[in-house]
Amino acid sequence: MPAKITRLDARRDNEAMAWARELHETETWFQSQRFSHITRLHTPFEVVSLRGSLQEDSTIARESATKMHDYLQRLFVEKKQETTYGPFSPTGAVRAVMEGIKVLYLGGWATSAKGSESEDPGADLANYALDRVPKEGGSWVRALLHQDEVQRSNRIRMTSLQRKKTPAIEFNPPMIIPDGDTGHGGEHHIRNLVKNKIGAIHIEDQRPGCKVCGHQGQKVLVSTAEIISRLNTARLQFDIMKVPGVIVARTDSHDATAIDSVEDERDHPFVYGATNPHIVPFKNVNLAVIRKFYEEGFKEINGHLLHGISEEAYKHAGEWLKQERLTKRIAEGVEKINKEVATLKRIRQQARRQRNGQRDLREQLAALEITIKKVTEETVDSVLAAVRQVWAEKAGLKTYADAVAEVIQARQQGKAKLPMPIDRWKKFAKGASHEEARAQAKSMDVDTFWDWDLPRTPEGLYQVTGGREMAIARGLAMAPFADLVWRETAKPDLDDDKDWADAIHAEFPHKMLAYNLSPSWNWDAWGFTDDQIRSYANELGKMGYVYNFITYGGHQTEALMNGRLARALREEGVLGFVRLIQRALRLANDPAQYPQTFVGGGWADRFRRAARGPSLTTTSMGGKSTETQHRKTVEVPTSVLERWLRMWAHHWSNQGLFTGGDLSVELKERWAGSEEMMLNVFDEARDKIAEITFRVDKDRAGRKFLAVKDQNTVKKYRARRLMSLMHFFLLHRYKTDLVHYLTPTDDNRLSVRRMIHNGVFREARTDDPNVFAIEVDTARAQKIFANDESIKRFIARQSEPSASRAFKPAVA
Repeated sequence: MPAKITRLDARRDNEAMAWARELHETETWFQSQRFSHITRLHTPFEVVSLRGSLQEDSTIARESATKMHDYLQRLFVEKKQETTYGPFSPTGAVRAVMEGIKVLYLGGWATSAKGSESEDPGADLANYALDRVPKEGGSWVRALLHQDEVQRSNRIRMTSLQRKKTPAIEFNPPMIIPDGDTGHGGEHHIRNLVKNKIGAIHIEDQRPGCKVCGHQGQKVLVSTAEIISRLNTARLQFDIMKVPGVIVARTDSHDATAIDSVEDERDHPFVYGATNPHIVPFKNVNLAVIRKFYEEGFKEINGHLLHGISEEAYKHAGEWLKQERLTKRIAEGVEKINKEVATLKRIRQQARRQRNGQRDLREQLAALEITIKKVTEETVDSVLAAVRQVWAEKAGLKTYADAVAEVIQARQQGKAKLPMPIDRWKKFAKGASHEEARAQAKSMDVDTFWDWDLPRTPEGLYQVTGGREMAIARGLAMAPFADLVWRETAKPDLDDDKDWADAIHAEFPHKMLAYNLSPSWNWDAWGFTDDQIRSYANELGKMGYVYNFITYGGHQTEALMNGRLARALREEGVLGFVRLIQRALRLANDPAQYPQTFVGGGWADRFRRAARGPSLTTTSMGGKSTETQHRKTVEVPTSVLERWLRMWAHHWSNQGLFTGGDLSVELKERWAGSEEMMLNVFDEARDKIAEITFRVDKDRAGRKFLAVKDQNTVKKYRARRLMSLMHFFLLHRYKTDLVHYLTPTDDNRLSVRRMIHNGVFREARTDDPNVFAIEVDTARAQKIFANDESIKRFIARQSEPSASRAFKPAVA
């Protein structure tokens, strides 16, 4: 018996020792540099005691969070920023990362707009299921990890030179900041939300059930303590998972109108109260107006039935409405609706008397009934809005600090001795609870009436000021519990953004900030110039806003492109698709132009071959795959120019005048969606040594022309025919009939002379100072371009050709 007890005790000791080691690891984790600016409400012991004996693998989340935090910290130190957006699909996420976006945004707006197999699409009200955003994020992660598999498989088969010219894209680990909205409930909802996240989350301080998009009205807040609890709950679950999760704290207080409680003293300075002791409660007045419509016979206007205030309360509210002459406003609304109803009755009577034309009358009646419903709704809303405005004016809505300051100011004007200057009072009240502020006011012999219950809404909400000062207070309170702090704002304003950032950094100088570059904003309507819009995010980066995102940009992109494609098909049939999609994909050199390869068809074949051995004869990419059609050369590929550049580099290297190594070519849109293109040449160090900005179009006669807008070569490679080779390539690729030099320069004039001497241009019109128009000798030019010997001879010529030494194509 004693031996058994000893073995049992030994086993228990082993458990205790394991727990002690885990506790020590967790304590070290808490104290690490990563969390040097983070406050927790939970202890290392609580984290250890809440874990299971078998830890789930959170490798992707852990790697993602670590990399993301390090990257954002580097941006913060360098005063730079990441401008990103929210894609609408896994494909959008993959393409964004391919184009260099580092940290994606996964928003609730787009999730609401998309709907699901069990939920209708809708507005951003956080009314989707708890697992919707995690599931969407999971599909993005799988798509990005698969692209990483495809890329690695492809790169293993490349030569060293090919890999050098094709830098690897960092698909792994995926870095995504997803929307946690309000947490979707209490602590356990947040726990489950974080468990399904991918190393990051943002949580806001709006009230569940009332949550609206950050750029919709009537935002209702929870207390400061509640949002801190949400943030700490997220950190607790990340700690349990051993994931250094990136937490973004969002406050909607800047444009909030209400708060659901006054339990937290930090919120007291921003709560409105009535300063008129004779005012009727706001709630009762609202309900009395609604009941008045109900009593006039509009039984569908019955929202007052939701509440149970007394007849005495209705009586006092009715007396106040009469006193303020608002009953007349209600009567006008009733009369307006009754006029519509009377018209409906008259048409009904006419329909009974007439037998002919009854169909027209029925249609008229149906339309009128809809109109009455609409007029009724709009009229009631209009009356309520007018009543609420009068109530607010008569109630004398103010914060308690402003109410007391008004008394102090009145005494000052009466030359009475002031117990405390106004500015000192406001500074004190700004950081005091209501009870402390009232006690201080009483000590100054100020006992003004102020009541925050009188303005409460029918839902029981307290009215608040909102604004920058409240957003600062919220930001400061949340900052210790989050990695980044985000303030929703109604419009872009760099001065206001800086004031808020400075206020946060005055107390928390190392705190990173986030910013919603909302697609709801109409930058053009506000008068921003292109340069101001272009530089806006960079200016934010200087202030510490490291993560700046366009929330539902992907949703709008999908809507735009699908709308364009549908219209193109309707107007032009299949040509619409070819013009809008296929040619655009080739023009932009987009990887999606090779659809089977883009989704990993080659990788899939290699996987099947590995699974079945070399005997596999059925592959998706072999045989008659349509992929081969997309690989056929339609336009002359850039590899032709790269071949010419190798000849050029070899020639000048032999003369000791070129040391740039292997040259590479890039052909792309000047900017995304631009009709203008750029042809760029880079040396081995990826420094650009030459560029041409151009556009290809057709004139009214159907002739194709190349419009050259700008061109430039680094100084040490000028006068060596590099730019001429680039022009040759463009003429070869697009087989243009004409060349236009827009706002021509001396370099353009030199190019024209050389092209004429080389036999590429037939004639040129240079009398217009704004544009040169040159006719191309297309047949002769294409013979020159098609033969490498002609190109070599052109490169090797040591002096500018004269008219007698015209450039001749080599005999094929």
